[in-house]
Amino acid sequence: MTIKPLAPARVDEIVGLLGFDARPNANLEGLDEVYRAWCRRVPFDNLRKLVALHYDLPEMPGIDPADFFAAWQLTGAGATCWGTNNALHALLVGLGFDARLHAASMSDGDVNHATTIVAIEDVSWLVDTAMHTDAPLALVAGETFSVDHAGHVATAAPDPDGWIIECTAPDPDFRVLCRVLDPMDHAMVDEANEKSRTSSPFNDGIMASINDGSGRWRLRRRTLTRIESSGTTGSSEERRVGEECGSRWSPYHYRKTLTR
Repeated sequence: MTIKPLAPARVDEIVGLLGFDARPNANLEGLDEVYRAWCRRVPFDNLRKLVALHYDLPEMPGIDPADFFAAWQLTGAGATCWGTNNALHALLVGLGFDARLHAASMSDGDVNHATTIVAIEDVSWLVDTAMHTDAPLALVAGETFSVDHAGHVATAAPDPDGWIIECTAPDPDFRVLCRVLDPMDHAMVDEANEKSRTSSPFNDGIMASINDGSGRWRLRRRTLTRIESSGTTGSSEERRVGEECGSRWSPYHYRKTLTR
């Protein structure tokens, strides 16, 4: 698959859809604004992937940034890490940022994740579309850096082989470890996305997450969880799950999917 850069006019349209009246500047303040808007408007989810697997589509959807943004604009659907980071990377490059895609490993195993790193004035900033940290994470040699969004804490710590990212929440069962690895290009992301057809935690059952100003919503199968600094609450009652998802991820109709 050949990945084409986003046209300048399309970049402007996407910026508007993210809530901006004008292009953010390609500096740290602008990166913070774009990434926060992304975390609160673009979900991490596997809905289009589940459809592709069900119908055995020849190509996995969402890996091309143009396709990703068209589907997001029409339906509100996002993608898993491969599609969302590919799209965010393309948007940031279109805005003039020095952005790079990197391979990564969740749970410190094989390469099973993609992430995005932006260089600004000799400092690297991680903006991950799956972890939704709500603010960029600084990667500074010899230093540990943390951000806290309503109890969802992400910490970047130096490691002999690079960086370890740890995410925790008030829920003691929620803990994510991610090792950042070497740079990768769009072709490698496409290949990894295709390989995930046969082995991925996102191949069976709906999973999604998105932030808002006071916390995070996380949907796993039929259980919707709310993460805030005061604690974590959850519900598996179908009517409430459907109504909450319908309002949080509108216009994508999660309720219809959940109640089939």
